[in-house]
Amino acid sequence: MSKIQRAGASRRDSRDVDDTVTIGRRNNSEDRSWQGQKYEKHVLKEKLPSNDLEADYLDNGWGDPESGEDYRDIKDGYDPVVVIDNGLEQVGVHRRYCRMTENTILDNSGDTLINNNNNELKVMRKSTEQPVPRLPMTPKRAKGGAASSKKPMPTVHRVLLYSTQSPRLGRKQQFSTQRLSAKQQSAKALGAGDEGQTVILLEPEHKQEDHRSAIDFDRNDDFDEDDDLDNLSNFDESDTASVLSDTEDGYRAHAYKLTHSVDRFLSPQSTPSFLSSQSSEDDLKNPDSLLVPSLFPYVPPYLSFSSNTKRGPRVPPDLHRVLKWRITNIMPKVVRLILANSGMRMLKKTNDWMGVWGKHLKSPCFKAIRSYQKINHLPGSFRIGRKDSCWKNLQRQMGKHSNKEFGFMPRTYIIPNDLGALRRHWPKYAQRNTKWIIKPPASARGAGIRVINRWGQIPKRRPLIVQKYIERPLLINGSKFDLRLYVLVTSVNPLRVFMYHNGLARFASVKYSAKADTLNDRCMHLTNYSINKFSSNYSKNEDVNACHGHKWTIKSLWTYLANRGVRTDCLWEALRSLVLRTILAGENGINSMIRANVESKYSCFELFGFDVILDSDLVPWLLEVNISPSLHSELPLDAHVKAPLVQGVLNTALYNVPPKLSLDKQKELAAEFSFPPGTQMCYDKRLYINYLSREEKIKHNTFTRKSMEDRNEYVNAILNNLTPDDVRCLIIAEDELARCAPLERIFPTDQTHKYLKYNDTPRYYNRLLDAWESRYANNRTEGIALLRDYCQNKYHLQVPTPPAKKYIEGDHTAYSLHLCPEQDFLSTSGLLHQVYEMDFKVTVAAIVLLVVIIVIISAITLVLITHVYI
Repeated sequence: MSKIQRAGASRRDSRDVDDTVTIGRRNNSEDRSWQGQKYEKHVLKEKLPSNDLEADYLDNGWGDPESGEDYRDIKDGYDPVVVIDNGLEQVGVHRRYCRMTENTILDNSGDTLINNNNNELKVMRKSTEQPVPRLPMTPKRAKGGAASSKKPMPTVHRVLLYSTQSPRLGRKQQFSTQRLSAKQQSAKALGAGDEGQTVILLEPEHKQEDHRSAIDFDRNDDFDEDDDLDNLSNFDESDTASVLSDTEDGYRAHAYKLTHSVDRFLSPQSTPSFLSSQSSEDDLKNPDSLLVPSLFPYVPPYLSFSSNTKRGPRVPPDLHRVLKWRITNIMPKVVRLILANSGMRMLKKTNDWMGVWGKHLKSPCFKAIRSYQKINHLPGSFRIGRKDSCWKNLQRQMGKHSNKEFGFMPRTYIIPNDLGALRRHWPKYAQRNTKWIIKPPASARGAGIRVINRWGQIPKRRPLIVQKYIERPLLINGSKFDLRLYVLVTSVNPLRVFMYHNGLARFASVKYSAKADTLNDRCMHLTNYSINKFSSNYSKNEDVNACHGHKWTIKSLWTYLANRGVRTDCLWEALRSLVLRTILAGENGINSMIRANVESKYSCFELFGFDVILDSDLVPWLLEVNISPSLHSELPLDAHVKAPLVQGVLNTALYNVPPKLSLDKQKELAAEFSFPPGTQMCYDKRLYINYLSREEKIKHNTFTRKSMEDRNEYVNAILNNLTPDDVRCLIIAEDELARCAPLERIFPTDQTHKYLKYNDTPRYYNRLLDAWESRYANNRTEGIALLRDYCQNKYHLQVPTPPAKKYIEGDHTAYSLHLCPEQDFLSTSGLLHQVYEMDFKVTVAAIVLLVVIIVIISAITLVLITHVYI
């Protein structure tokens, strides 16, 4: 025997009473599908002479897949195969060898029956006259290089009976009382020498194939066995105070009050069903015209998008020529259908596009977007779109405010950064049998997600998050489910948030069970459609209004809950609050990235997918936020939900005609679409500038000073003298609100001023819109009339002199000017830069100097060649 590997030696020295070392290779099953079966004592052909265990005793703890133990197969040096008849089929097993202890019991037949602290039943027989030969031992070298000689170990074979209890949990009751005596017995056994060789036969387990992700149990150094964290024998129950007051407990009580009013359950006839006024048939209406006028004069019209099932109104050829959309590989089919029916040109290779629906860009890439181009992402949205970043921002807000307001995400640890904190608290959680769900920080569609309950199942050196598992979810028909909510953010400063009135309820395809032996069933504990659609139990829902199958609309779910007395209006309010607090947690970082990388306020928006689960008390919990929620429509139910969503998102985003039409063409279009004379039909850059005049800067500083903490100090005064920049901000907000159906604007409203305290610094535009909604939310006609008066005088088009922006490109410094809309589209490069005449002269001088140098080098080379030949 050349090597003896003792994986986890420190663990066995301190815990295993019999100090048994096993040599060989064990095949282990990850999912342990055999746990539901009972293995009787006829594992071997020979009958055990005596057994003090109960008839239904099982032991499955042997061969933990995460134990990290490695065993050497010695079939080449010993009798390799022994045929065992278990009554079903003949199984060939390899003999394995281990060292025996004195913790044995002799029966009448002379065989030895032991039951160590691992709950392993061993039958040992004294060797006969023909001793079992041993393999030659190779001395194991110490770190210093010297060989250390050890006694050869007796050869032993094991008989293993399965159990539903893990060995590490099975020995917790005996560990504290027997460790010292076990060491003494082990010392006596080693000193007594080899009185005789004993044999224990071990039946190997059959390894079953399972589907593992990249981070799951691949037998590497990421998994270790620290049994001290799973052992609770020395744990003081008084230490659970910090666990019982975990981050989410304050939120749970707060959300319970929010979702349950005094009349918690009303009769089904008197329960108001939220969204009942929303009509599904009206979600997909085609517009009467491609261009829809603004609510205000001298503001360009907006494109109105058609449905995915019917072609929209006719598009003039000159207009169709400039409506270019760039196709990407990830553009969903429903988006393509809506764009095609709306008269857009779909191009694969073009830099002169007006819109794109693609993957997220790195933040510096947003600098290359021209001012009239619009992309469906915000720079820095990963602040809430990544699971680890989202938790960090929520944790920061919990530190500044309270757990009651931001504790709606289950307790999360980020590995490897929080590994030490998780290790310290693990025994406290283990005493409460807490389950955890591990996820990669930036994955989607259920990739790499699994539920665990033991420390050894956690990879220690890979980036992932370990999140507390919601063990008491709300069940419908015995299955757990989660909600997919769609949230649109059209601007961060000012913050404008819209929430889709519909969504999806996604059910697990296997009925829920909280038993520990079901944790490997992904179709029970995960609700992702990409996982459950492969289950044989999955049932498709063909009726969009029905409450059956494993995918419902949120409207159907709300109807189902309302008929059972649930206040769905209170529940929807709790979901709105959760969404807004999540966005506000990452708002500061997103705003900083936008200011650094985006030129125009027109260029960006973001559609988020919030995954929320309801527990048995109807308390909503945030699971994660998706930056690019799936819009693929494999089923009619998906198309019914997502097609109106996409149409509403595109209409709310306020797309303008690109500034590629001459003034004459614009006049012809204005006459064709019956717009007032003088209406500018193309994108007007002046409405989306991000620089201020001197007076506007003074007003911003006045109403954002830290001393102004009382809302009453600004709610009326800020509207007294509106600046052109104020009017432009209010125009966009009112136009979005008028076109947002079927979305609902949840920020700003006349009730959302309570959320402004969560901003890291006061935002002028947020306070402006707060004051506007406070005054005109219930009298919007008056507010629109006021803005129309400003626009009639072109007050909103008064812009200050644009500052020169400086771009550093290598060793060259370029200066760009803010040009009028007619000149903005002249550049065909990815980045719009107009260089001063001074820079042009420098460039010409550099080219002349380069030519002179080349001529000089050529002359010198010619002289050298001539000299060589002469």
